[in-house]
Amino acid sequence: MKSIISGARPQIRIRAANPWLAGHGVEPDHIPLSPADQSELARLADVITFETKGSYILTQGEPARFLYLLSDGVLMASRVLNHGDRQVVAFYWPGDLFGLAEAGSYVNSIEAITACTVLRFPVSALEAFFLKNPAIQHRFLIKAIHDLRTTQRQLIVMGRFDIARRLAVFLLDCSGHESYFDSATKIITLPMSRYDIADYLGTSAESITRAIAALEQRGLVRRVTPRAIELRPADIKSFADLA
Repeated sequence: MKSIISGARPQIRIRAANPWLAGHGVEPDHIPLSPADQSELARLADVITFETKGSYILTQGEPARFLYLLSDGVLMASRVLNHGDRQVVAFYWPGDLFGLAEAGSYVNSIEAITACTVLRFPVSALEAFFLKNPAIQHRFLIKAIHDLRTTQRQLIVMGRFDIARRLAVFLLDCSGHESYFDSATKIITLPMSRYDIADYLGTSAESITRAIAALEQRGLVRRVTPRAIELRPADIKSFADLA
């Protein structure tokens, strides 16, 4: 189920750390947008809510006419490979842009794994807007570079780390999102299933279960519920060689 909101609009926040500025702090950071930037971007966007988990925002192969910004909730990007298997390529959190296209079509399907709100920008209107507003265009460039750097890091993790370390890095990444991580108790509540995590980390759900058990045996995590996990971030960073 989805609905288009025509009244009050959410604040536009783009999640990215400026790679050219030193000392920007622990990620995620957000690109500063002036009230005028906010107003101009909001004018271009439809605000759409998806109230049902499992709703598809867009599907692989359909014409790419929009760029999207996630305002609230968590989304999953996946692609069906030639032999029919699903590969999860990304999880999107508030402040993330999505709608990657090739030859005029979306390359991934985007599914809501929680209720969510998205801002939908017509690509043609956004392109014309960028030509008139180079400062905002620069902010979107920062976001694109931020996402490219994140993708490169994920390739390193997938290529060099075993399953336990891949999961450790994934849990640390999830803990960077305050809506799902309690910094006082150090408990992360995962919105995605172990099957989703497995398809993202290139393994099976059973291997994810074993990896969680291995991290717990090392004293790096403690399972509170199947999806709520207490973390020891400093120790996990050392284990994953990220310290």
